[in-house]
Amino acid sequence: MTQTNSERLERLHTFLTQEKMRLWNELRVELFETLGEGLHSQYDIPQDVGEKGIIDLLEDTGLAVADIHKEELSRIEEALRRLANGSYGFCEDCGEPIDEGRLRVAPFAPCCVDCQERREEHSSTKGLTL
Repeated sequence: MTQTNSERLERLHTFLTQEKMRLWNELRVELFETLGEGLHSQYDIPQDVGEKGIIDLLEDTGLAVADIHKEELSRIEEALRRLANGSYGFCEDCGEPIDEGRLRVAPFAPCCVDCQERREEHSSTKGLTL
């Protein structure tokens, strides 16, 4: 692995980890404002068991915002798994690295901008009937 690739992977890992913590913090705020401060001390720092507990709680509460965060957290976890196995940050269509700027805006982007535009063109023309 080249130094540049290694540095890129480290930057992506740092970004995804920070994004995960940001989402957990937003989720905790939402839960505690909605469900009360009683849960606060239990989930100050999300741990594996705590993360599972909060996710189970979210499934029971049906909070719209919490559900969105739950989905984003699941996607972040998947992105971290893909980063660990070397498949994160590469276009599903052309295999080229996805620009880091794009990943910062859309961390779950499956493809580069060019391939995404081709996908959108294809799907929009597919729906047209003559």
